[in-house]
Amino acid sequence: MEFIKLFDKESCGQGNYRIPAVVVTANGVVVACADERHYGGGDNPNRIDKVVRRSLDGGKTWGDKIVAVQEYGESKLNASAAIDPTLLYDEEKGRIFMLYDHTPSGVGILNCSSGVGEDEQGGRYVIGRGERYTARDGKLYSGDTVTDYEIDDDGNIYQKSQYVSNIFIGDGIFKEEETFYLMLCYSDDDGLTWSKPVCLNRQVKTDDMNFIGTGPGVGVKIAKGEYAGRLVFPIYYNKGKGRVLKLSCAVIYSDDGGNSWKTGDTPTHCRKRLGLFSYKDKGVLPHECLSESQLINLQDGGLRLFMRNHSNKKRVAVADSYDGGESWTGFRFDDTLKQSICQLSVINAMDGDKPCVVFLNAADTKKRRNGVIRLSYDEGKTWKYSATLRDGEFVYSSMAQLPSGDIGVLFEPSTMHESIDWTIVSLDWIKENSNA
Repeated sequence: MEFIKLFDKESCGQGNYRIPAVVVTANGVVVACADERHYGGGDNPNRIDKVVRRSLDGGKTWGDKIVAVQEYGESKLNASAAIDPTLLYDEEKGRIFMLYDHTPSGVGILNCSSGVGEDEQGGRYVIGRGERYTARDGKLYSGDTVTDYEIDDDGNIYQKSQYVSNIFIGDGIFKEEETFYLMLCYSDDDGLTWSKPVCLNRQVKTDDMNFIGTGPGVGVKIAKGEYAGRLVFPIYYNKGKGRVLKLSCAVIYSDDGGNSWKTGDTPTHCRKRLGLFSYKDKGVLPHECLSESQLINLQDGGLRLFMRNHSNKKRVAVADSYDGGESWTGFRFDDTLKQSICQLSVINAMDGDKPCVVFLNAADTKKRRNGVIRLSYDEGKTWKYSATLRDGEFVYSSMAQLPSGDIGVLFEPSTMHESIDWTIVSLDWIKENSNA
């Protein structure tokens, strides 16, 4: 099996890459995405851009790096971030959606403030000179009054044509409100160019959330049933105060091709404490947190969600939805799927004319290691085959079925986060090397 370093310093220019996401378009183009992290491999605060590479021959060779989303700043603490990509391909439109988080300079999950960061019309709040302004239509407003401050798309603020500061860099007079922003952009040309990102906070985030994050990995389009055509992205969020994490996952969904979005309920609410009392997302204890998740389509039109969690069971959590992600039922832990509190990857695939599910994660209860790929023919109820893709360290991953029928795997091979690697696995290889 060949492993290719798809994102690393030699091929892409920076020393650290994280958070793989990959999809295949109707034209057979493989589109791989990652975080390009400028000042070390850590999460935000950091300067983090979104970068893409494309393959026109089924993942055999790859084009040069494309910067899909560029952030700002020249140091770790004075730079904005575009972190954690999730891709979703809508074959009907020929459109690849990319969901990610934007954060202001100096802001991460442990020091962000609660709030949406936008007014009712979607104007972005800007803090400066002891006042909260609203950026709208290239101007800064104080309440309903337009000021003589102007702001461009790169966050530069001018007063009477004189540069004042940049809201993204964070070392000037004006700055964004210090919260998390869920952003969406798209490509209509198989990942070659990308639209200007738009913020979804006003649609999907509530004022009592400080952190809101993506899956990450891939989203799905519902294939069958009453909700067929609905676009669904996995997310998670925090309603704790300060540095307290009370994490719950959910999905956001769109019924109009990605123009507008809503947030579904969390699987947290379908759990019972001691078998009697309902969980509340504001009352989650540390070992009850549900965070990064991925989902698959079920043959009856339902969805199945696979969740990273902080339980001492050290097993992947699972729940189902039969209303397109609006609510969840049947919360449980899969005894087969070991986890080390790490992201996972799962996709629908076809083995000839037979539907199957492919699952991949760091199958260890102590460390991020032992990348095991599994194959199920009953929608993840049981895992008939499992094979070790990589011994040793194994972190985040993303998968897509290639035009050949093989599975393309994009993954982090090390906790040093110096590269994201690519390999291709056949379904037969999983069966032949199975140790299940």
